[in-house]
Amino acid sequence: MADERSVGELLDELFGFESVAKRQTALEQYDRGELARKARSRELLGVLRGVEAAEHAARESAVRAVDGYVRRVEGAALARARKQAGVVGSLQMERRYAAFLRMEDKAELLTRLEQTLAFIEVKLRANTADRVRAAYDAAGALVLQDAARLGDVRVAEAVPLDADLLCTQLEQMRCAADATDLAGMITATFESELSATGSQGADGFTGDLAGDVAGDVAGDVALERELTNVHGAAQRARLAAQAYRAERAARVAGSTVEPSGLPKPACVACEMACDAGKLSELLAQVKKSFETYRRVVADGGLFCAFGSGSPHGICRGSSYLDYDSRLDEDVLVGEYDGTTRHDVCREVPIPELVDEASAEGGDSLEVAVARMREFNGRRYDGVLDEDPARHVNAFWYGLKKLSQYCEAAVRVDERAWDCFIDKVQFAYDEPVGRLATQMDDKQVAAFVAAVDELGAGE
Repeated sequence: MADERSVGELLDELFGFESVAKRQTALEQYDRGELARKARSRELLGVLRGVEAAEHAARESAVRAVDGYVRRVEGAALARARKQAGVVGSLQMERRYAAFLRMEDKAELLTRLEQTLAFIEVKLRANTADRVRAAYDAAGALVLQDAARLGDVRVAEAVPLDADLLCTQLEQMRCAADATDLAGMITATFESELSATGSQGADGFTGDLAGDVAGDVAGDVALERELTNVHGAAQRARLAAQAYRAERAARVAGSTVEPSGLPKPACVACEMACDAGKLSELLAQVKKSFETYRRVVADGGLFCAFGSGSPHGICRGSSYLDYDSRLDEDVLVGEYDGTTRHDVCREVPIPELVDEASAEGGDSLEVAVARMREFNGRRYDGVLDEDPARHVNAFWYGLKKLSQYCEAAVRVDERAWDCFIDKVQFAYDEPVGRLATQMDDKQVAAFVAAVDELGAGE
């Protein structure tokens, strides 16, 4: 037996069985320590991220409301300034053409077209570079004036917390650290709570427990106790952070927004992009073409009012949107009694009824004037005319080119204006964001609602 034991000991020494067992125990102890370290990091990070997420959400909500208000102020200021300066607004030809297509009376169509031409004439006469520039100058002052109303919004009262809980948690947090930032206070409170519970730390799971089952159990119990202490410390740190945020929200109640670094109104460069004489000549040619168009429509009605390939009056569905699924069977729009609901396109561009140059924008202004002169040289022979559609096509071509160059008559460099609006937003975003991170949820909601009310009063 002695010889056998000697052989066993030699084999253990040779193959290192005892050292393997020790290494296994050491690894288990290391794993417990690593678990404890990860649990600490995870719990603390969870508290910090929760507070960070709450502050970020508050900031985003408040800043979004302010940015939206500044944009609404911008639109209102431009509209008022343009009206005061006598600048005529957009022609919106695509919406007009969509409305023309839905008209069912030729007299109404001709009246609306005549009004459109009169509007274009007024726009060409009124919209000069000097007037547009003056409108932007006035709008900049109005934006700053209306944006200043944000200073009238006061932070509401904070949600009250239990006074005893608030005092206890705040005292605990202040005793934990002298840090002034909330993240530092949370971390210090967390570490202080762990120390108060007698936490042994990640290095407290060491010892010579090789081959000792009781030691393994003790290590597991110690790890479980450590994890419980870590979770409890995180909960108390979270309560302390909640109490600190509540106290901070109470301090900012009644505060207002003070903008930082408001810009001066932008100097927007404006210049005439089209020759005014050529535009006036194109308008005269389109008016002349309209007189021929009026005769064509009077003779042929709406079926020939929109040129070659016009779908006007064709009673057939053009897409699945023209069907009503409420009916027992498919019914085509135009064959029903008018109660079938279907989507109506609100914007339709004037089609290209006359071939144009392949360059971007099609025919130039000079070419459009020359072509309209040529088209107006054709005689219309009334109901005996062999091709009345060519006169209709010519009118829509002229109106399309006239609206195109009328809208682009004044070239505006809006980059300076956009930069000005961005600076106005930034001047309010920074202080609003800083104030919002100190508010509680109720205060943020009240602030956003108050800003929205400012916008509703425009």
